[in-house]
Parts: sequence; C-alpha cells; structure tokens
Amino acid sequence: MNIATIVGFLLGIILISYASYDAASAAGLSVMKLWSTISLLIVVGGALAATAIAFKLSEVLSIFKNLKRLISDNPYSLSDIVKDFIVLAEKQRSGELKTALESAPESMKFRLKTAQLGCEYVAEGYRKEDISEILETMEEFRSIREMRQANVLKKMGEYTPAFGMIGTLIGLVLMLYGMSVEGEPGADPTAKLGASMGIALITTLYGSIFASFIFLPMAAKLEGISENKEVESALIHAGVMLIYEKAHPILVQDKLNAFLDSKERIKDDE
Repeated sequence: MNIATIVGFLLGIILISYASYDAASAAGLSVMKLWSTISLLIVVGGALAATAIAFKLSEVLSIFKNLKRLISDNPYSLSDIVKDFIVLAEKQRSGELKTALESAPESMKFRLKTAQLGCEYVAEGYRKEDISEILETMEEFRSIREMRQANVLKKMGEYTPAFGMIGTLIGLVLMLYGMSVEGEPGADPTAKLGASMGIALITTLYGSIFASFIFLPMAAKLEGISENKEVESALIHAGVMLIYEKAHPILVQDKLNAFLDSKERIKDDE
C-alpha cells in the first residue's frame, strides 16, 4: 500500500476542513455555508461531461480503475527482478530454462508477465532481434496507454476550474437580475447581495479544490508510476537479452545491478 498517497490525502482533508471550520467560526457562520450541491454538480458533472467529449468512454472510466494503482505499491522491487534473472541465467546455462518457467511459482519470488514472456520466447527459440522488437513494442504501447490515462485526469484538472468559473458566472448573472427585484420591506439589500456573491463564488472554490487537490495530483502520480515502469521495462529487456546470450549469472548480476540504486544492488554474498 502506498502510504504517502493515503497520508497526503488525509492530511489535505484535515487541514482544509480545519481551516474552513476555523474561518467560518471566526465569522460567526456554520461551516455548512461552504456546501452547495448545485455547485458540486456544475463543477464535477461539467468536467466529467467535457472529458467524455474529449476522450473515449472507456478512457474516462479508467479513472476509477486507476484508483487502486494510486494507493497500492508493487509487491516486488527491482532487486527482486534482478534476483530472478540470476536464477533464470543459472537454469539457462544448465539447459533447464523451459522447465524453470513451467515449474511451481515458489521457484521464483514473483512471476512478472513481461519477464516471463521474454524468457519463454528465448526457450522457444525465437530470434534475438524478434524478441527485442516484441519487448520494445510492448513497452512503447504500455507507455502510450498509461500516459493517455494520466491525460484524462490532467484534463479533469484543467476543466474543473473552468466549470467553477462558469458556475460563478451563472451565480453572478442571477445575482444581478435579483438586484432588480424589489426586496421585502425592511430587508437589508446589502446582506442579500453578500449572500448571493458567496454562493456564486463557491463553484470557483470547488473547481480549485478538485483541480489542485485531487485530479492534478492523481495525474502526476500516474505519470510517476509510468516513468518507474520505464526503468523496470528497460531492466527486463536487458535481462532477457542476457538470458538469450546465456550470460554467466555473475555477469547478469553485475549488468542488471546498474539499474538499481546502490543500496538495492545485489551483493555476491546474497
């Protein structure tokens, strides 16, 4: 589980809620004055509608599918991938690669689909150039798909402030028309004007919160995950090529260690 995402989200909610409550209390008002269902519908509903126009429906719905990716971490590290390739290199040199790939899962720390596919191609006798081309194509289009998903959230982050402004303009137009309507006898017109202005500005507030606190950070998170995948894919590509060449496990370890941070590198005594 990605603790940073959860902590950041909860901390943001707590701080924004506390600041809103404190400001409302200082003004002698209820914090519920900041709640407006109509404003929420304009901002979120309008942004979703605009995003559905700009992207395919399946891509818009991917927002909900990606929520799990945002709060979960990989059950393995890059050093685990290196360790598995060292094991596979030993099996390849002894002619047992195909058997190792078909054996029980406990023979490896994890089963990463791309790494397994690449090694299966080696075991089945594919040409090195063909294996390399397949892996590169898989990585290229994985990156395109995931960046497209991040762009959906990024667009949501662009649209929500715009619809916040639209809601504010709607409120201002109605407020100005309301000023031409004669109020009840004894009613304070200034109070009515202030209340109408406050309601008009709530949609701008909602647009800013949803953009800066939810959609844009989520898009940045997905982009970061995709960038980390690029390193993982490059490591797997190099590992599969070394398996094809029947490289010695020590050489596999040293070459793949170059992809890792110094503290994560596999030592000879491990």
